[in-house]
Amino acid sequence: MRPTISTRRTGILAILVALAVALAGFVPVDGARAAVQHSFYVSPTGSDSNSGTAAAPWATLEKARNHIRQNNLNDNMTGDVVVYLRGGRHVRTAPFDLTDADSGSNGFRVVYRAYPGEAPIMDGGKAVTGWTRAGSAPYYVADVPESAGYADYFRQLYVGGKRAQLAMSEGIAGTAFWNDPAIPNPPANPDRPDRSYDGIEFPAGSVPDYTNVTDVRLFHIAIGFKADYFPLVDISTSGAYKRVQLAQPHFQVRLNRDAGDSLNFDHTYYFLNAFEELDAPGEWYHNRATDKIYYYPLPGEDVNAVGAHVPVVESLVNIKGRSTTAKARDITFDGVTFEHGNWLLPRDRHIGGTQAEALYADDPFNDPNYDGYGGEVPGQIRLTNTNGVMFTNNTVRKMGSGGIQLLDGAENTTITGNVFHNLTAAGIIAGRWMDVRAGSAARTKNIVIRNNIVTDTGDDFFQATGISLMNTYNAEISHNLVYDTAYMGFHQRKSDEFNLVDGVGKTTFSHNELYNATAKHTWGMYDGGAVYTFGAWPGSSFSHNYVHDHTSSSNFYSDNQSYQTRWDYNVSQDGRFDWSNRYRQPLSVYASHNHTDASNSTTSGAIFDRDGGPHVISDGAWPAEARSIMDSASLQSSYEHLRSKVPATNLANAATLSDSNRSTWDSSLKKLFDETLHTGEASAEQSEAWVQFDLGGDYNAFTFTIQQDNCCTWMITHWKVQRWSASQNAWIDIMPYQAINTTAPVVYKPPTHVATTSIRLFVQNTNTGGKIGVQEFNVTGEAKG
Repeated sequence: MRPTISTRRTGILAILVALAVALAGFVPVDGARAAVQHSFYVSPTGSDSNSGTAAAPWATLEKARNHIRQNNLNDNMTGDVVVYLRGGRHVRTAPFDLTDADSGSNGFRVVYRAYPGEAPIMDGGKAVTGWTRAGSAPYYVADVPESAGYADYFRQLYVGGKRAQLAMSEGIAGTAFWNDPAIPNPPANPDRPDRSYDGIEFPAGSVPDYTNVTDVRLFHIAIGFKADYFPLVDISTSGAYKRVQLAQPHFQVRLNRDAGDSLNFDHTYYFLNAFEELDAPGEWYHNRATDKIYYYPLPGEDVNAVGAHVPVVESLVNIKGRSTTAKARDITFDGVTFEHGNWLLPRDRHIGGTQAEALYADDPFNDPNYDGYGGEVPGQIRLTNTNGVMFTNNTVRKMGSGGIQLLDGAENTTITGNVFHNLTAAGIIAGRWMDVRAGSAARTKNIVIRNNIVTDTGDDFFQATGISLMNTYNAEISHNLVYDTAYMGFHQRKSDEFNLVDGVGKTTFSHNELYNATAKHTWGMYDGGAVYTFGAWPGSSFSHNYVHDHTSSSNFYSDNQSYQTRWDYNVSQDGRFDWSNRYRQPLSVYASHNHTDASNSTTSGAIFDRDGGPHVISDGAWPAEARSIMDSASLQSSYEHLRSKVPATNLANAATLSDSNRSTWDSSLKKLFDETLHTGEASAEQSEAWVQFDLGGDYNAFTFTIQQDNCCTWMITHWKVQRWSASQNAWIDIMPYQAINTTAPVVYKPPTHVATTSIRLFVQNTNTGGKIGVQEFNVTGEAKG
């Protein structure tokens, strides 16, 4: 089976199982709803020739918006103007645009709200129907022509609501960079004019003659935080090698900045969206030349029955005032689901290569020494020149880029009680990379991000974080639950690293719970903390946060040029604190009352001014102060219900680990969440170990995902799963033993539905003296009604 990017850990605790014979400022608050002056209704089954009442709803949000504008209903308001969205799919064929003409007034708001008890969806995608078997091949094919409303380009296919895996090759190491003098190139770095290249050479036998080469992307990861997705121009044969020509100018930009370090020819590369790699269940491929899409179903899956969607519209909602003095203000979205937004930029150019949601500039060659950073991954809900916009109780999911993005001049924004999941990039992106010298009116500022869940980001953009700030002022991020992010959980970085900048800083990050950040650690994304800050953000504080089960080594990381910040009352479980010695002089980073069970924290970049620290505990003996911090972090009680809105919880995470066949597991179970545990070796071939998970209920429709650790290229682990049959009073195989020959996640879906209350995971090795290592075990299923 080919490597699978899309499968990930989910749930309250991430199961990071290692087996080695044994399984080893401005603070707006939610208040009472204001009086309602006008109410209008929009329904997917309505008509814009109707009157907009509950009995005769309109069909489009544009009709409601225009009616309010044209009749001046938002001038001199005496109550809120509420547009109720009825349940069902409000299919978008273009962004929904709001301007300062659509603002509230007199302290009242224009509100776009879910009708009580219903679940409206603003859908930027289109269903893919009419799947047919492609002859005797195991995959299915459907038509997706632009003439029928499909986008020319998209990077996602959602089958049964889940993101499918783009067809992908195994990892291939390059042999050389290459350059053809006949091909004009952008300018090379003046310091290294010899580094002017057109692409990368690979052994000829490792690269097939791919169909539609320009649809293929070359994927690459290096130095722990740079992931690249390069468009291809051509593949040609040169003796014993295949020459892969990559699109310019961005390949040369990457070489100019990082050649030989984060971008070298002998790194491992993967070919994405290649028809010839469509060889494993769960994979798909898009042929833009023929307007066809292909999908290889999972065992027992009927793609026509479960449904499939692709994104179409890029940017579902744009709220944009005319200027910093004519802002769109006092607008609310409440209880709406947004999904299937597209991102067209990767169609024609490289993405990634920088850090987190930062991107390379569109035109970097005005300055040959330009470092490449110049923009951000876009959000699907974008705010520019806004004041007092609120997002409450919404769900943002299945997006081809990020969630909510606060751009120039977005101020006094409140984002509370929302769920963000299954996104390409961060749930919330605030600030502009290149506006570091923006004036006060254009600064992204006064932000409240409170009681939200952000999870499952970055399956097709490995630099994705959970919440990402760039050049913001006065942001409060509190009581959020952030987990299963490809890269960092929380990230803030200013573009002018070495200088103090007026109006950048004062971040308050408190009472948040983060876990399983850098979820793509096994692919090489590891260089950063779950909570990370870079550059001078004076007046910022990090307090009462709980970080655990992070797959990198640093849970809290104060990095380059940190200045005038405080780190107090935080708990770091299964990871260290890093207060980097690359601080701004004089040292002004202060810390106190922090707790960790890691003994290798970096402390030279902090002044411990109250109680010393961080305090190191052992054997889980957290003191009362630490336990109080753990208990008070995460969602507040009135927002706990949001957890149920995140699908596909890993049943293994919440299960009771009740039994095993090795007494040594008793001590190992204490370290089940420590990814670095690779102790012990098998003494003979076929050494078998198992562990039992009691699920706490009766489940069926299982999918199992397993990933072995990255210990050794020669290691082959076999695995199987059993279920408990009460009627037979016996353990029955759900799946037989099968080999794992990759360090990527492997998915198995039983061909028939079986129900059980308990399962057992079995593993064994085939090498004498070889290790058995399981990085991750994920179980999803449906509660049996």
